Amino acid sequence: MTVDLQAYAENQILAAMLPADIAFLEPSFELIELRQRDVLSFRNTPDDFVYFPLSGICSFIATTSDDVRVEVGMVGHDGFIGTSIVLQADHDPNEVMVQVEGRALRLPKAKLLEAFDTRPALRAILLRYAFILGIQTSQTALANGAYTIETRLARWLLMCQDRVGATFPMTHEFLSIMLSVRRAGITEALHILEGERLIKSFRGMVVVTNRPGLEAFAGTAYGLPEREHRRLIGSPSAGNPGTARGQTTF
Repeated sequence: MTVDLQAYAENQILAAMLPADIAFLEPSFELIELRQRDVLSFRNTPDDFVYFPLSGICSFIATTSDDVRVEVGMVGHDGFIGTSIVLQADHDPNEVMVQVEGRALRLPKAKLLEAFDTRPALRAILLRYAFILGIQTSQTALANGAYTIETRLARWLLMCQDRVGATFPMTHEFLSIMLSVRRAGITEALHILEGERLIKSFRGMVVVTNRPGLEAFAGTAYGLPEREHRRLIGSPSAGNPGTARGQTTF
């Protein structure tokens, strides 16, 4: 699939890179479709590629020995998949799965490592994002242990809106996996947010109808990784990949 030059502006990490660094990577990029439930990185398996999503959402999934699964991180056009590579780890114990369909630019591992070793500005951006993703993971752990289900759901919906806009596909079954909550708990939490007139939930679809209200409901459960992203990278505006460089992201 041919890569349109505009595609590089649709990912916030690529949009923050120097033109010379993009030119170095450009011949090795491949534009691919992200289909729901595609696995981009298998746990405990070395990766051959790095992915820069242009749209859609991918989830980092932690799994227990008896196959209990929970989302520990989320990435869309704000980041990239392959932080274990830039951190010089052989593999990641987590799986990365496509949650909402979209597109991504795929880059061979060898090319990324060549750029990482020879281009300091590019290296700095990739390491900053790895730091941000670590903060997001720690905040997810904090949310899971310290906040109610409905507050965690509000945080999660805000993070989805940041990456794909106010309307996105989502089932109760998938939400229960993402938040490690029984489906009955998800249903009750959705009803609470709907009762506050913050969202609308249809069969297989969620619409955020009151962003400021949802942020107020989530409170301190939401916002720290997003602020760090603005501080360390800066990028196109939320839910609208492809806008001009330098605008606020979340």
